[in-house]
Amino acid sequence: LLGTKMMMAVRRRSLWILFLTTAAESLSVVRRQPHRASSRLRAEKSDEYVSPVVEFLGRGLRETTSLEIDWAAPKAELSAVELAAQLEAGLREREWFVTGRVLPELFADDFRFEDPDVKIAGIRNYAEGVRKLFDASSRAEVVRCDLEGTVVKVKWRLSGRVNVGPFGLDVKPYIVDTDLTLREDDKGNCLVVFQEDRFTIPSWDILLSAVAPWLPFLAPPAPPVVDDQR
Repeated sequence: LLGTKMMMAVRRRSLWILFLTTAAESLSVVRRQPHRASSRLRAEKSDEYVSPVVEFLGRGLRETTSLEIDWAAPKAELSAVELAAQLEAGLREREWFVTGRVLPELFADDFRFEDPDVKIAGIRNYAEGVRKLFDASSRAEVVRCDLEGTVVKVKWRLSGRVNVGPFGLDVKPYIVDTDLTLREDDKGNCLVVFQEDRFTIPSWDILLSAVAPWLPFLAPPAPPVVDDQR
């Protein structure tokens, strides 16, 4: 009898988690409209959350050590091919998709970031947000990095933990597709002006996997990256 009650309690908990996460996912497809505010306040706003649940979690992230980055470094003067090579080398070495250790000289001053849950303006805001979100065990392993026209397409495997709550949450490994859009000036030099991340599994699956990984309908973890994939 005790075993039956425990199973029923676990089932009820799982159903509630599924309900709440599905509701959050439904809300996330509706872009938030900006509040009517003064132009000064709008200018100061650096991020915009799409999902209310993700906004709640994001506002509660713990403070972390600051990044030692020269934000005033002069911008690089590189062709698209040269910039793509620098981006790939930097991502493989520094894994800034989870560490925040970006190379600001490769990014335009008006750089913007967007994924299914949040929009961010400015490379420094992006880097500091990433630094706060992921802990030191997290990995961003590049599977491939290709230049297609004016877009550098990166496929990478995300794994590790996020700094949510008092103890953090494990992140089920999954694949992310990132587009880094380049802008060329009249001298032929390029910088990254926009980054868009697309998850290969839904946001609700990522959230549920962190709190109820035993649920049978969740996608399996992405397999490890092997050397011949790099």
